[in-house]
Amino acid sequence: MLNRETAYSLAFEEQRNALKRKTALYEKALEELKAKNNRIDEIDRTLKALGAKIGITVLSGDLKELDRMQKLITALAEERDAILQKNGVTPAEFSCQLCKDTGYIDGKVCSCIKDAAKKLLIKSLSEELPLEECRFERFDLKYYPDEDTPAGNPRRRMETLLKLCKDYAESFSPSSPSLLFMGDAGLGKTHLSLSIVYELLSRGFDVIYGSAYNLLSAMENDHFQNRTNESFSAAVTCDLLVIDDLGSEFVSPYIQSMFYNVINTRLLANRPTIINTNLNMKEIEQRYSARISSRFIGGYTAKKFIGNDIRQIKMTEKK
Repeated sequence: MLNRETAYSLAFEEQRNALKRKTALYEKALEELKAKNNRIDEIDRTLKALGAKIGITVLSGDLKELDRMQKLITALAEERDAILQKNGVTPAEFSCQLCKDTGYIDGKVCSCIKDAAKKLLIKSLSEELPLEECRFERFDLKYYPDEDTPAGNPRRRMETLLKLCKDYAESFSPSSPSLLFMGDAGLGKTHLSLSIVYELLSRGFDVIYGSAYNLLSAMENDHFQNRTNESFSAAVTCDLLVIDDLGSEFVSPYIQSMFYNVINTRLLANRPTIINTNLNMKEIEQRYSARISSRFIGGYTAKKFIGNDIRQIKMTEKK
C-alpha cells in the first residue's frame, strides 16, 4: 500500500502532467490554426509591440495615448479570442480553479491534491485487499444465528458490534480508543476492520493496515537489512494502525520486542490501534508476554466475536 507521502507526491505529479498534456494539445491546435490564418500571428506581433511600448507611455504621463493603447490591446485580444473560439481552439483549462493547478493555496496544500491523494490511497489498498467487498453495508447479519448459546446470541452480539464499528468510524479522531477484536476465524473481524479503514481513508485520515506478519516483518527487514526505522516510524505515527491476524506470524525475540514497542508507543501517544486475533487473552500472554497482554487489558476495548465460520458457510452456498 502507498504511504501518505508517496500518495501526495503522485497526486502533485499527476496534476502537473495533466496540465502539460492539455497545454501541449492547445499549443498544437494553435500552431495548426496559425498555419491557416495569418491574422493570429499579426495580432500576436502587435500585442507584443504594444506591451513593450505601454511601460514607456505610462512613464511619459501621456494618458490619452495610454487609453488609446489599452483600448487597442483589448480589441485585439477580443478579436484573437473570437478567431480561436470560431475554430474550436480553446486554451488549456485548469482542473482546479482554486489553486490554478499549482496544488497550493496560500502555502497550504489545496483540497484538490488532498482528494486525489485520498483516491490513490484507497485504490492502492483496494488492489491489495477486498476493500470494496468489505463495506459496512455488505456485512450481512443473516450469517449469525439468532439463538442463545453458552457464548451468547451471535445475531444480537454482531448487531451490537456492527453499530460499534459504524459509530467508531463516524466519530473517529486520532485520539479514539484502541480496539481488540477477538474470536475464531471467519467471524467478520477483518470485514469490520476494513470497513472502518475504508471510511477513514475516504475522509483523509492516515491509516496503515496490514497483517501482523507483513507489518512486523517489514520492521524487522528495515532494522537488519536497510538500517532504517521507517516502517516503525510510520506504524507509530499514523492516525490509525490496524494489525490483522495477530498470532499468525513467527515470534522472534526481536519481533516480540518490536511489537511491544509499537503497542506501547501508540498508547503513550494516545493514538488508536485496532488488532484482530484468533487468540484469547491467555494465549496472547503465553505467545508474547504478560506485559503485552497487560497493555491490551489496560489500554484496549476488547470485543469477542461469536458465531459460525462465515467463509465456510459461503463456500457451502456456492456448491
